[in-house]
Amino acid sequence: MSIYETDIWRLGIIKAPMAEVVTKGVDHVHWLDEEPAFQFLADPFGLCLDEKLYVFAESYNYRDRHGRIEVLVYNKSMQLLDRALVLEEAWHLSYPILIEDKGNIYMLPEAFKSGKTTLYKATLFPYQWQPVQEFSFPDIVIDPSVFFHNGLWWMFYTPADSGYSRQSVLSVAYSESLVGPWQLHPCNPVRITPSSSRPGGSVLVINGDIILPTQDCTKTYGGSLSFLRISKLTPDDFEAHVINQLFPQASIFQDYCQGVHTLSAMGEYTLIDAKKMAVSPIERLKIDIGYHAKKKLGLLRGL
Repeated sequence: MSIYETDIWRLGIIKAPMAEVVTKGVDHVHWLDEEPAFQFLADPFGLCLDEKLYVFAESYNYRDRHGRIEVLVYNKSMQLLDRALVLEEAWHLSYPILIEDKGNIYMLPEAFKSGKTTLYKATLFPYQWQPVQEFSFPDIVIDPSVFFHNGLWWMFYTPADSGYSRQSVLSVAYSESLVGPWQLHPCNPVRITPSSSRPGGSVLVINGDIILPTQDCTKTYGGSLSFLRISKLTPDDFEAHVINQLFPQASIFQDYCQGVHTLSAMGEYTLIDAKKMAVSPIERLKIDIGYHAKKKLGLLRGL
């Protein structure tokens, strides 16, 4: 990506369950307010509790290139009730997938720049989260999508390798317990293609069918979504094929019609993000100069 094109993402809420969106597509989106220039919210995951919508997302600012996790709380009339920073580390965080297990709520954000995979438990939902010390995972993951099926916990993810593989490889792991120990699937990587490998949201189980949203990165990062139907998933076997795709249409996505890379379930609602390419070379150049100056002086977090 050159300084002349900058990925800017925006969040939306669809008033329909995710299963309906996967099968019928998108015919409406309630778009959340845009962020200030050269900032964005992306990777939305959420829960609907006590008549409120809790939307968790990566908050990113090009001025420090450091992702944090925020929560936005809405009522069912889509009025914003609260917004807060809930998780920040010395490393970049994104993709804050939420997991419910035994009455507790967990978050497993992407944090590959930390060199490990960390599970967090809500100690005061939605504002306070603590690392689960007993959690262990044998790989460093990008965009982990976790779900429970047939007595096992499963994780679809992209390994945190370099270059091409970060947008084109799908791996699988499984465990009897959310905290582990986790076993890597013997068929890994189970899929290698930039069109439908990197996870892009919640896993659905519909009438026994397992559906995984994946990112189509063939033309641009997060250009659209491909829905994988997992026809075989056991500790020894894996098969999948694409059954449908979701493209951002200008009539619905407006200016943000150049990408979509996350679709997640939130009860009777569905969360989505969409991308536009901002073209502001002079402003972007100023931001980049400021970023590199701060980096050289060690003024950015984690450096």
